[in-house]
Amino acid sequence: MTTPASTTGGGLAAPSSRAAALPAPRAALTTGRLHAAAAVRVGFGVLWAIDAVFKWLPGFIHGQTLGDELGKADAVKTPVLHQWLQLWHAVGTSSPGTFAVVTAVVETLIALGLLLGAFSNLVLLGSAVFSFGIWSGAEGFHLPWKQGMTDLGPSVGYIFASLALYYAFAGSTWSLDTRLRPALGRLGGLCAPPAA
Repeated sequence: MTTPASTTGGGLAAPSSRAAALPAPRAALTTGRLHAAAAVRVGFGVLWAIDAVFKWLPGFIHGQTLGDELGKADAVKTPVLHQWLQLWHAVGTSSPGTFAVVTAVVETLIALGLLLGAFSNLVLLGSAVFSFGIWSGAEGFHLPWKQGMTDLGPSVGYIFASLALYYAFAGSTWSLDTRLRPALGRLGGLCAPPAA
């Protein structure tokens, strides 16, 4: 005697058997997507590494170019934005060498975190915040917007790339996070969640 739980009309497997068969293709798809996200994470890490190398060059690291890079306040007349840009100009030019070294170190740490997949959640969210700082400070929101502009500046793309990789769990595979997360206990949330 056949029960409804074991077969259905037409010889098809029961719903419980079908449900057991579904996770394998979904798991493969998820693993493939996680590997793709990890590959994009590594590529993004290469971009950050190139940016960091530029920051370690003599012109930037000695603070010689900061006045120009943080000097967009005069071109922006909107009061709040003008004051924001003036603030960053004052902070950066008050101690140009220190500001430059801190910037170079932060970009180097972001690059290493992305390349190694270490502390991925922290690094990706930190990358988004730091990129917003660059976009709103050094790039001055790419203001003033005028005829002939073709983009809003590169750092705004870094913000969204960082957030996309964070939500894609890009540190779940091919990363040090797989070893760091269990060892960190309560601080494991700084790392990407495990793949499986």
